[in-house]
Amino acid sequence: MKRQSSWTVRVVWAAVLFMVSSHTLHAQTDSLAKPPELTPAVDQPPEQPAIFSYTLQPSLGVTFQNISRSDDEEDILTVQWLAGLQGRMNWEGSTLGLSSSLYFQYGQLHTHTDVPLKTQDNLIVSVTPSLGILPSIGIRLFLENTAETQIQPGLIDTSVTNFMDPLFLYQTLFFGQKVASQAEDGSGEVSLTYGVGYALQQTFTKDFITTSQSEQLKRDPNSPISNVELQLGLSGVVDFTARKQLGNNFQLSTSLKTVILGKEDLYKDLTKSRVSTLGLLSLSYGIISLDYTLRVVYDSNFSPRRQLDQSLVAGFRVSL
Repeated sequence: MKRQSSWTVRVVWAAVLFMVSSHTLHAQTDSLAKPPELTPAVDQPPEQPAIFSYTLQPSLGVTFQNISRSDDEEDILTVQWLAGLQGRMNWEGSTLGLSSSLYFQYGQLHTHTDVPLKTQDNLIVSVTPSLGILPSIGIRLFLENTAETQIQPGLIDTSVTNFMDPLFLYQTLFFGQKVASQAEDGSGEVSLTYGVGYALQQTFTKDFITTSQSEQLKRDPNSPISNVELQLGLSGVVDFTARKQLGNNFQLSTSLKTVILGKEDLYKDLTKSRVSTLGLLSLSYGIISLDYTLRVVYDSNFSPRRQLDQSLVAGFRVSL
């Protein structure tokens, strides 16, 4: 009886151990099959992608005119041509930005009796990096660097000009906003930059005599004249560009940039300033284009009068 009861106790203990081990193994299997729950992450706003665009457009327009005065006089044949090159690059990120522009236009009027007459001559290059400082309201810090000159000899009033004589440079550090948008299908884009700040202006000359240099020579003809004039003053910049694809071949593009640069004595005399405006309007069909250009410059260093150039040319334009 004792041996039988001993075996009975052993069998009971074995059954109990088997049940406990089976329950433990089952619990471990369930824990492996069901991964632990994780706390859901808070959704972050997606970062806006950078906007990049560029354009390079050479153009050429030619106009022929035959003037017949009378039977006794020889006919006068005139040929007027105007070549141009416009380029823009714009990269706009969430914090950093970089834009640059190139504007070149040169034209001549030819006759068989006179020497060629220069009708247009402008070369302007700008590079402007920017840094976002108050993204919540879109305020950025800009540093615009611009150079302006001409290519061939010419005249401003009675003073002779040449390539880089005079050469006008300015660096303006200004606070402002830049708004840029581009269509998803690439059919259009628009960009607007504006702001106010402070500028350093430099006028480089070789043989060209500025207004201040002329006044200095009148006071003392023997006094040495510096070929570099430095000036500081307030600045204001507005730069707008837009492009729209009107159809398979039609395209309309426009741009307008105005820069106002004050000088040290601006608070005494409003004429102590420089105002520069460049407006462009182009309607193209394929490679055929109609281009209107408006260039206005007032700078008391060069002339007390406003300089105004306008042109309307039908010709050829290629986008690269």
